[in-house]
Amino acid sequence: MDSGDAKNPNLEDLMNLGKNTAKAGNKENARVIFRKVLDTDKRNVEAWQWMASLADNNVDKRRYLETILKLNPGNQWAQKQLSAMNNVVATGESASLRFGIMILVVLVVALVVVGGAIILLTRH
Repeated sequence: MDSGDAKNPNLEDLMNLGKNTAKAGNKENARVIFRKVLDTDKRNVEAWQWMASLADNNVDKRRYLETILKLNPGNQWAQKQLSAMNNVVATGESASLRFGIMILVVLVVALVVVGGAIILLTRH
């Protein structure tokens, strides 16, 4: 290896460095390393998987997972991750809907009770 190679690690070396950095808990530096890999090879599914696993928010994670599935529609890991995210969203929406219906029922009951009390009070 000449000195030029030592200054520019190959993608495999960068991937290994990114993995080790991520496993050491340094998410931000690992993301920088994986972005460098992706700058060179935008079709590197493994780097996209690491980016998804290191994402700080669900918007980025979903975007990375969708990118993986565009590159490899049969990627089971990305399919499972996206499915789990969709289930969480569906569960949250369902809970919000149930809560909204409960509030509506309580308001209707309160209106009936108050309306009934007003009718009883105005009769006398």
